Amino acid sequence: MEYIVINFAGDVLLAQAVKDYLTSQKVVSTIYMVPETDELSISFEENNKRNGMKITKEILRNYLETHNLSRYQIIQLENILTVGIPKRIEEISNLLMCEICGWRINTEEELLVHRRIHWI
Repeated sequence: MEYIVINFAGDVLLAQAVKDYLTSQKVVSTIYMVPETDELSISFEENNKRNGMKITKEILRNYLETHNLSRYQIIQLENILTVGIPKRIEEISNLLMCEICGWRINTEEELLVHRRIHWI
């Protein structure tokens, strides 16, 4: 049986709410969630297996729309879906960035040295 994994980027409450929602839809064959985690594993009946990913994305989009979670996005990588609010690298990292080329650097000193290559 093929599984689809849905990760909620650390949002355990959203994972539980979506699990309940998926259960109520009666489309999914099995739903497994380790208690107090942000990840679901689901599988479909044989007749829905081929369209399982498409159905899952549609159900997730409907859930997000009906609950006004418009900032959330669904990202797919093979059989894994990640549901979360995208962040820019600057928001989650303490790396410095060269404003000319976008190169990422750890310290102010390295940034100053790096900037010199643009003016040589």
